[in-house]
Amino acid sequence: MKTKKSKVLIMLSIAVIFFISSNSSYCDAYSVKYKTTTNSQEKETINESYNSRKVAYITIDDGPSKYTDDILRILDKYKVKGTFFLIDRNMKIYPEKVKKIVESGNTAGLHSVSHDIHKLYKTSISAKEEFDLNNQTFYEITGRYSNLVRLPYGSKPYASKESYNNLVNAGYKIWDWNIDTQDWKSSSSEIVENAKTYSKNKNEIVLLIHEKKQTVEALDSLINYLIKEGYDILPINENQDPKNFWLKISINKYL
Repeated sequence: MKTKKSKVLIMLSIAVIFFISSNSSYCDAYSVKYKTTTNSQEKETINESYNSRKVAYITIDDGPSKYTDDILRILDKYKVKGTFFLIDRNMKIYPEKVKKIVESGNTAGLHSVSHDIHKLYKTSISAKEEFDLNNQTFYEITGRYSNLVRLPYGSKPYASKESYNNLVNAGYKIWDWNIDTQDWKSSSSEIVENAKTYSKNKNEIVLLIHEKKQTVEALDSLINYLIKEGYDILPINENQDPKNFWLKISINKYL
């Protein structure tokens, strides 16, 4: 009788242990599945929020110049930062302005030595060699290097695939634009109107301007318009994926 009772107790114990173990495994599995689903939903929400965010990058070419201080003053007035693409000879003429760009929290990139497509693309490595020199000048003035590049007149149609690849393989990040204000040939009011026209239905814009008198005159209105339209105005970060005319997937997302 005792033997039978012992066997029954053993069997019951095994059943209880099995039941608890099974339920525990099920709970763990459900918990993992639930957490994964929740995390996925959270990521989707974050991505949707990011994709719907309106961002504007104000990029300023051909500096530094006599207009650099005015541009910096206006940017600072609105507590926003820009991205300056600097020409080698101008950096040598205005080294203190280069330092001021960096020290004020704006981003500095490179805009070549010659600004001449015939020299820049004479060979497949000419552009890379120019930007290495451009970068060395920047280092001698600031004590740091930059990996951001704006090719004169854009990365297409003048740069060959080989020239582009040599720059990318050297670690440079090439940035074009999706709004050309045409400020080099426009009045200050036309610059603002061009920005308004070409920014319609764009959540992410890379605005191209130059260090010109009429651009300085337009900059207040440009920034006011972008803020009114709900754009966060940010400097380009060196760790960001670049946006240029060669990267069709990237460019299509923001053009």
